[in-house]
Amino acid sequence: MVDGKPSDVFDQAALASMPQASVTAAAAGEQAGTWQGVALEDIVRRACVASGDALAGRALARLVRVTAANGDQVVFSAAELDPDFGNLQVILADRRDGKPLAEDVSFRLIVPKDKRADRWLRHVTTIEVMDASGS
Repeated sequence: MVDGKPSDVFDQAALASMPQASVTAAAAGEQAGTWQGVALEDIVRRACVASGDALAGRALARLVRVTAANGDQVVFSAAELDPDFGNLQVILADRRDGKPLAEDVSFRLIVPKDKRADRWLRHVTTIEVMDASGS
């Protein structure tokens, strides 16, 4: 969803056709692994969210909410993900060490720079872009 309106649906095939990213990282209590998938910033940009020079003014109030099957949610600002601002690397992973994730996980959000792994959601089901400007 973009600002409460239905948007693109990204299934496994659509995500596989997008540029792939990888990062080596470990969540607390896990061994480090190489996670592969699509950068969250690329997904957000595909959903028609301004980036680069166009990410200014009201567009800076856009939020990206990611929801897991168990109802857990995390939020990032569009600027936090944009390479010209925060450049936070976040990956929607579907593989670890070259192998598909377990079916009960399917997609996992990987935030390698976080000191805690609380935003490493398992079984991501929805990514929404919302306008928090109040206008």
